[in-house]
Amino acid sequence: MDLIAALLEEGEATELAEKETDYSGKDFSDGIIRDSSFSSVRFNCADFSNSVITDTVFDSCDFSNADFSSSSLLRVRFTHCKLTGTVFYSSRLRRTIVESSAGRYVSFDKSALEDVVITDSDFPDSSFASLIHKKLELSSCNLSRSDFRQTSLASVNLTSSSLSAISLSEGYKELKGAKIDVSQALDIVKGLGVELI
Repeated sequence: MDLIAALLEEGEATELAEKETDYSGKDFSDGIIRDSSFSSVRFNCADFSNSVITDTVFDSCDFSNADFSSSSLLRVRFTHCKLTGTVFYSSRLRRTIVESSAGRYVSFDKSALEDVVITDSDFPDSSFASLIHKKLELSSCNLSRSDFRQTSLASVNLTSSSLSAISLSEGYKELKGAKIDVSQALDIVKGLGVELI
């Protein structure tokens, strides 16, 4: 049984293992996906809004312009995924890992992240605005030109990530308590239009 059939017939998809399927533009909103794995599956422009996804692995999947708004993800892993334009607006992610993935314009705006790891990933020009988090790890990521306004980065170790030209509120309160190194501080200052001599 494939993902669409499972959601239509049973209202939820459990213990699926799919490879190289194309679900571009499909509607999975309000769906429940559990204990499944997807490899090299295309989810371009798919709608996962208001969905619940638990204990699921997405490997080498394409989520370009997919919508996860108001969704709940628990123990989900995205590995080598394309996330260009993917929207996680007002979503809840817990014990979730995003690794070796890439995509411009990813939006985590107004989401709640708990025990989330984003590592070795390329997310320039993305938005992490008004984000609430607990135990967030951002490791070896390209976050250049990303928006962190209204998101406290206190206790987040950013020393291995690129932060050039990130957007912050006046007063840069988002960085209070964050861990950055000297070269990152210089990049941030340059992004503010300050000329260093």
